[in-house]
Amino acid sequence: MSKLDEYNARAAESLIALEAATTERDRLYHRRAYGIWRNLIAGMGDGAKAPSSVPAPKAAASKAAASRVR
Repeated sequence: MSKLDEYNARAAESLIALEAATTERDRLYHRRAYGIWRNLIAGMGDGAKAPSSVPAPKAAASKAAASRVR
């Protein structure tokens, strides 16, 4: 089972528990849990689109030193 499948299953469980909750405290808890799982799922989609590594910006000092060498 992939992480995405696991997160979807947990979100579904939280939604079912939210619908079955009888007290306000339980409803708040399961609503929050459902939101957390949905955010994790959305974050996985954003992570897949983002580059795996971003080059570090060069410091101004190293740029100035490089221009003097030329």
